[in-house]
Amino acid sequence: MSKADELAAKLKQKQQTRADAEACADTAIEHWPTQVYEMYRQLEAWLEPLTEAGLNIRRVPTHVIENLPSGETFNYAIDKLLIEGNHHSITLDPIARFIIGGMGRVDVLAKGKELYLRRTETEHGEAHWQIQSISRNGQPQPNPVELNEDNFLSVIQEGLEL
Repeated sequence: MSKADELAAKLKQKQQTRADAEACADTAIEHWPTQVYEMYRQLEAWLEPLTEAGLNIRRVPTHVIENLPSGETFNYAIDKLLIEGNHHSITLDPIARFIIGGMGRVDVLAKGKELYLRRTETEHGEAHWQIQSISRNGQPQPNPVELNEDNFLSVIQEGLEL
């Protein structure tokens, strides 16, 4: 095999690898809203008793543009989740599917709180969500906690001052 043939084979392999990565990214973006909405449905189920007591929950359409280091740009529609009660509000804002150290991020916007939900994958390939606090003033990043009913209701309690 000549040097040119070797280089041609390498070029084809790199082009195929990039095409595979782009197809994988397209699939990830395609599934991202569904993954977020599944999480919203779980949160809404946990909040059902509060909804019956007057908590207001609604989805607000938004648009996200993600620019990847590879140069790819993804432009998609997705909903925020707005939770209102006790004259306060919490907004869950899905800001990115592609993040370092995870498979998606949803910011939790509430007065005085700096949190986000991070979608990760276990070593067995199972996806799950975590609540992550944002460190301040050079403090070390706190460890994330599992997104479960008790932890989420603590976020609601604090964010809505209940």
